Order: sequence, then C-alpha cells, then structure tokens
Amino acid sequence: MERRYKALPIHIHLSTVIILVVVIVSGVQIYLSNNGLNTLIKDANDKLFSRVASETRYKLDSYYHSAFLALGTFAKSQVAHSNVAQERELALAGIVHLLDEHPHVSSFSFYYPNGDFYSVMQVKSDKVRQFFGIDERTRYIETHEINEITTITGLDSSLNKVDEFELDKKLLVQHHDDFADAKLDANIISVPFVLPALKELGLTAYRKNSFGTIISINVSLKDLEKTLASTLTAPSSIRALYTDSGSIYAASDRDLLDTETNGRAMKVADLSQSVLSYAIGQHQRINTIETFNFNGEQWFGKVVPLAPHNNEPINLLMATKAADLFDSGVVIKQQTLYGSLLVLLITLPFIYGVSRYVAQPIRRATQKAQDIERFRFSFEPQKPSYIKEIQELTEAQASTQLTIKQFISLTNNIARKENVDDILSLVCQDIAKAVNAQGAFLYLLDEETNCAIPKCLWWEEENDDSSNEIFQQPIPLTSQSPFVQRVFVQKEAHIFKLSDIAFFASTQVANQDAQFICYPLIDRTGDVIGSFAVMYHQGDVQKLHDKYAHYLKTLLGFTSVTIETLNMYDAQKALLESFIQVFAGSLDKKSPYTGHHCQRVPVITEWLTQAADESKLAPFNDFSLNTKEWEELRIASWLHDCGKITTPEHIVDKATKLECIYNRIHEIRMRFEVLKRDKRLESYAEAFGELPNEAEQKLSHVLTQIDEDFQFIAELNVGGEFVSDDDLERLNTIAKSNWTRTLSKRSGTAWVEQQRFSGEEITPQEESLLADLPEHIVPWETNPPIDERFSMKPPQYQANLGELYNLSIRRGTLTDEDRFIINDHIIQTIRILESLPFPQHLKDVARIAGGHHEKIDGTGYPMGLKGEDMPLTAKIIAVADVFEALTSTDRPYKKAKTLKEAIKIMSFMAKEGHLDQDVFELFLTSGVYQRFAESYMLPEQLDEVDVSSYVA
Repeated sequence: MERRYKALPIHIHLSTVIILVVVIVSGVQIYLSNNGLNTLIKDANDKLFSRVASETRYKLDSYYHSAFLALGTFAKSQVAHSNVAQERELALAGIVHLLDEHPHVSSFSFYYPNGDFYSVMQVKSDKVRQFFGIDERTRYIETHEINEITTITGLDSSLNKVDEFELDKKLLVQHHDDFADAKLDANIISVPFVLPALKELGLTAYRKNSFGTIISINVSLKDLEKTLASTLTAPSSIRALYTDSGSIYAASDRDLLDTETNGRAMKVADLSQSVLSYAIGQHQRINTIETFNFNGEQWFGKVVPLAPHNNEPINLLMATKAADLFDSGVVIKQQTLYGSLLVLLITLPFIYGVSRYVAQPIRRATQKAQDIERFRFSFEPQKPSYIKEIQELTEAQASTQLTIKQFISLTNNIARKENVDDILSLVCQDIAKAVNAQGAFLYLLDEETNCAIPKCLWWEEENDDSSNEIFQQPIPLTSQSPFVQRVFVQKEAHIFKLSDIAFFASTQVANQDAQFICYPLIDRTGDVIGSFAVMYHQGDVQKLHDKYAHYLKTLLGFTSVTIETLNMYDAQKALLESFIQVFAGSLDKKSPYTGHHCQRVPVITEWLTQAADESKLAPFNDFSLNTKEWEELRIASWLHDCGKITTPEHIVDKATKLECIYNRIHEIRMRFEVLKRDKRLESYAEAFGELPNEAEQKLSHVLTQIDEDFQFIAELNVGGEFVSDDDLERLNTIAKSNWTRTLSKRSGTAWVEQQRFSGEEITPQEESLLADLPEHIVPWETNPPIDERFSMKPPQYQANLGELYNLSIRRGTLTDEDRFIINDHIIQTIRILESLPFPQHLKDVARIAGGHHEKIDGTGYPMGLKGEDMPLTAKIIAVADVFEALTSTDRPYKKAKTLKEAIKIMSFMAKEGHLDQDVFELFLTSGVYQRFAESYMLPEQLDEVDVSSYVA
C-alpha cells in the first residue's frame, strides 16, 4: 500500500511564508523609521532655523540700514546748521519724503546746541490721532522750539497747515540729555524702548554733526515682529531678537512684551516665567541646535548672531516644542505599525486570492472560448502563466482569437469602404499580413478589353519603382500562360513558381525561391472577376496553402461579392449623375434664353467651393467638404433650376410686354392699319371722289400721327427703357382711339379661352384701340397650395393679359403675375427635390439648391432666409448663378455684360446685402471669375478688373 503523506494546501504554505516576511519587514521598517525619522526631523529643523535666520538678517538690513543712512545726509544739510525756523522748514519736504519711503521710521528730530529743537513725526493711523486727540486730516506733526517757545503744528498730506495744538512735548521728542553720548559723524543706536505714541517697541538712532546739532530718528520694530511671526512653523514656536546684555528687540509673541509704559526699555528679565526668557538663559552656544526642558516638555532651540549693535551682537533665538516637531513622525510611526498589522490581517484573504490566481488562467481560457463562441473579442494582452500546459492553451486560444478577429475586422472594413481602390489596397496588405505572406498582388477582369487589369501590388520591402511600371501592363485572357489558364479558365487556386509569373520574373521584388498561391475571385454568378495572390519567399508553400486555404477562400469570396456590389453602386451613381446632367441640359435646351445656364453654374460652383475648401482665411478656414458632401453639392448645383420644367415657355421667353403665346404687337399693328384705312375712307367719303390738297394734307397728318403712336407703342412693348408718367399718360390717350370690329372675337377660340368671355356679343361694335378686357384675366384653375415656409405669396390671378396693364410695366417685360410664375420655379425646385427619395447623405440637396435666390438681408425668396440661416454652399451657388446670368451671351432679351460690368454689378449686390460679401471677395481673390471668363466668355467681354477696389 502506497504511503500517503499528510500535505497541506498550497494556500497554507503561502500564508506562512507571507506572514513571516511581513513580520520581519515590518519590524525592520519600524526600527529604521524611528531612528531615521528622529535624525531627519532634527536636521530638517536645523536647516529651517538657518533659513529663518537668513531671512531675518535680510529683513533687518533692508528695513533699517537705508533709514540710518539718512542720518549722515541730514547731518550735513542746512536744517542741521540753521537757527531760523523758516530755513529749517525748507527741509520739510525732504523729511516727509523719507518718512513716506521708510514706513518703519516714525520721526526725524534735530536738537540744536542752543537748546532749540525741530521735529517732524508721521501720523500713521487713526489710533495715533486718537492718542493725541488731533484732527483726522493730520498726516504729519511738525514741532519747533526756539528760545523755549514750542510750536506744534498739524499738516495734511499736501503739507498744508491743519491746526496748531498743545501737546506734551515729551510724547514727541526726547531730552537733550538723552543724547549725551552722541559722537561726531557716527551713528549711535539706543536700546529698544516703547515708543510713546505708537505703543510699539522701537529704538532711536542719532549722531552729532560738526555744528553740534544732534540728528535722531525713531524707528519702529513692528516689522521685525511681523517677520519673526511669519516664520513660525508650529503653534508652540517662538522667535526673539536680543543682545547679550539682555535688551529685547522683537519677539514673535507680542503678548510677552509690555508696551503700556511709555519710553520703557524691554529686557529679558521682564519676561520672567516665560519659555522665551528660559530659552535665552539656557542657550549659550551659538549656531548649534540644542534641546532643553521647560515645564516638563522637551524643546529644540538655536541661537544665531545677526549683526553688531553698538559693538554688541544681536542674537536671534528660535525654539519649537519637540512634540510639535514630532507630530508627523508619531503619525508615521503609527501608520507603519498599523500598516503592518493590517497586512497581517489581510494575509489570509490574500493567500486565498493567490490560490484563485493560480486557477485564473484556466478560468480565463474557458471564458475566452465562450467569448469566441459568441463573437465577443477582447483585445487585452493575455496574462502569462508559469504552468506550461496552461500557457500553451492560452497562446493557442490567443492565436485562434487573433485569426477570427482579423477575419471579422477585415470583412467589416471591406464592407465599410466605398471606394474600390481602397478595398483592393486593404485586401492586399491586410490579407497578406494575416497569412504571414511577404507580398501580394491583385488583378481584376475588364470585360470590355477581356484583359486582367493590375490593381494592387504590395510586398514587405517595396523599393523598386520600375516594378510598379511593369505591373501596369494588363494580361489578355486569350493568353495561354499557366496563370491565365489555371486561375481564369479553370477557376482554381494554384501554386506558381517565380518563373511562371512573367511580371515578377522581370523585376527584383522577390528572390528566386519565391512562390505564389493564386486564388480566383468569383462573383455571385460563378464568373471569375479577378485574381488574388500571396507570395512567400521561403518555406513549405504547400503546407501554408493547406493551412490558409479555407480562410482565404472564405475571405476572398466575401471580397468578390463586395467588389461586385460596389461596381454596381458606382455604375448606378454614374447613371444618376448622367441623368441629372442630361436633365439639366434639357432644361437649357427648353428655352434658347437660358442657353447653357444649368451646365455652367455647376462649373463655377465647383471652382468656387474648391477655393473655399483650400482657403486658410476666415470665415472659410473651418470649411471642408467630404466626398459625400461634394456629391450632394454637385447634384444641387446641376438641379438648382429643375423647377423651371414647370414654368411656361412663353413666360420664360417673354421678350416683350405683350408677348403671350405669341407677340400680340402684331394684332395691335393690324388695328392701327385698320384705323388708318378707316381714316382714309372717311376722307374719301367726305370728298365724294378725289381728295383736294387740303384734305390730302390733313389725312397725311392724321396717318403720320397714327404711325408715330404705333411706333411709340412698339417701343414701349420692348421694355428697354424705364416707363415715365408722361409715357403712361400718352399710352392712355392713344388707347382711347376707337376702331370698329364687325367680326366675332369668340369664333375660332379654344373652349378654355371662351370661358373668360361674359355677356352677349354685339357686332359691329366700336372698341378702344387698346384696352384691359375681362377676358384678359386668367384665373387660377386650382388655388395654388399654401406652404408657410415660403415668403412668396401667389397673386390674385394666374395671369393678366390686359394690353394697357402689360404696356404699363415700368421696367422690363414681366407683370407681377409673370414674375411670380418665373420665381415659382425655385419653389417647384424645392418640391421636386424633396419628393425624390435621396439617400441620407444627400438629404440637403433641396435646401442647397433651393437657397440660391435667397438674399443675405432676408429680402430674397422663396423663404426670405437671412445669411445666418443659409448654408455656405447655397451662398456659393447664388454667386455662381448671378455671375453666369450677367455674362451669358445667349439671352436675346438682354445684352451680355462684360467682365468688368458684371463684377461691378455684383459688388453693389454684395454691399446691399443681396450676395454674401465674403463669398464674393473669395470669388475675386481666388481668380475663379477670370478662370471662367477665359474658358466660357467671348473675347470682347474680357476686360480688366481691378480686384483691389472690391476687396476690403
């Protein structure tokens, strides 16, 4: 019987090892942390004290040294030698300037040998004003004592006198005896004392000049207190400046200093029972951090000498309670201890997690298999396993997933591509890489030439340009080469050597051992539409063929169907585009007056849009069209006037005012002829034979007048000039002439026209030569539909053929009814295009095409849109439409404008808000106008245009 050993689970072994490691590491870490942290904190505090000493030394020098220099300046000034008050006051402005420049200097004083003195004190705050009980405007207090007569004056900021008042001069100046130790041309600095007015520690600096005058300044030490307080790093921290003799200059805690006694000097002895005085007494060593105990607590302290004071150094004491310094250290120690305990507590769950980790690769492999089954692919890198079998399983599954992922990714990419060339490039590279091939090429069948056309060539080291040139040669399917026979005729995959492929044999893109696996591309009907080949430089190609045959067959089958579908899609797009262009050309042929308008506007639109796309200047710097948007714009520009198919030709072609289906001027001419005959017959009837000379002259005059009246009517009919009020009056006068009609005007008319006649017809009947008759009114057959989107509203009648009504048109040849019918073409354009089932990427065709008659200022039609509501492409078509219309030479009702005339007119339209100013300027600066003119306009229309005069 096999002996069974008692074994513990792996998580027990792991837990034991990890617990031991954690305990050892935590113990060592705690020990090292305690020792290192103490040293680190002490060193850090020592560096902090040194930095604070440097800052304090700098402040001490910068605050007071410059002020002391002023003593030497005033010692040699006139004010220090004068006995006259007026001369002393000449230095007032300079003293005030120094007081303003040095806020810590409270006063300047001059003590003269004869007992006089002169002093200027700065009043810094309302607290000082309240102390002295002086006016709130007082900024300076000027004190004179001459011959024991003291004058105290308050001055404002402009040194104007505010008031004179009586004050205790002891609060303002010191006694001469206080400066008994003054030296000639040497500054003496007093011990610190409480400045009476400011209730702050300060000191006096003074010196004697050669005249015997004592010059002194009172300096506040408040800034030093602030400097010391700003360096505190803990609540218990203290700072103090003092001399070896025990004089206190400043302390970080003002509560320790008694400032209520005026003029009193501050000594270390005054700080009894305070940690500050104790620390000063304990620290005798200089520049060394030491520890001391006060009230049972440990402190760190350091003394640093800063500057000599009357040959006695000034010391800076810095001290901080040790507990404050080590607070963070205690926290770190506690965190280390608690962290170690926490690690110990989580050890067992961690071991459980490690055991689960060992099983994770197997679980991941199972999950991966389930994901592959559901076509869910995760592209996260696989975690390695130290178990060989599990690692091999993981690698095999990763390879399987990669193969399927490549297949699906490639088919998805192929399905999303719209361009055949992009698909072929993708097929060549991605499929070759997926099957570890070193190269690939692809041919497609051209049914018209019955040749295999090269479409794509790729290999890993593509560096031979000549190979691409040779690859451009098509292969006739009548060739008896093995490649053609095997792939295109027998429709089977085959392995070829390098010598079997003439193209590769003549280039250096492959080594002599290279082989190719060529596959036919077969469409839905089973016909071969091309060939795809992968190239291998070395290895067992047959084995690779067997490995990848099913994969490639499936993928290439999908590719073949996709190529076939896209070819059909491209053919349908070409058919649609050709139909649109034929339709637009038919619109141009419908009327000789529109010429090639629908064919030329797209040309200008394309050129101008390309210029906007390439422009780097605002507002076109963000404008760009993709392939689908270009297709949408092309269709919109070709169909921008498709609504004209609904516009009656006689209105489109209306070259004169009376023109309808025919030019009714011929009918009116006949009336004038009849009128002339009537007048002649009347004359003959009166004479009963041959007319006498007088009657003949009268008749000739009448006939001449009738001729002139008809010529006036004929010229009025052309509509070339503006019709004035005088013209209308003459028209109405001519119209009142009568002629006799004896035949029915209803006979021979269509039933539609007969419906417009009313009442009983009586013949013969006298009628006006020109008239607006009821039968001239053409009502709407059906009420036009009302669409609230459109600002254009239909007139009351469909047409008004009244002769006077039409001849009275002020400008041009169109009535309001005609104008509506003409403008209605844009509404019909929108309705026609909206009724067509365009795909989603062409959904804005109607909006773009239907907006080229809108104006930037909102006065256009059919919707009255403003510039911000119009797409930029519609603004571009509007410019193209106007320019082509102005320069067109095939419109007989108007003379074509020259290039300069057209640009000038368009500039006015842009300024008046009809055309977009930015698009118009781009039209000029890009040179599109010149390019179109040279291509489509007559030589006599080409004149010079000064673009700079139209561009801002």
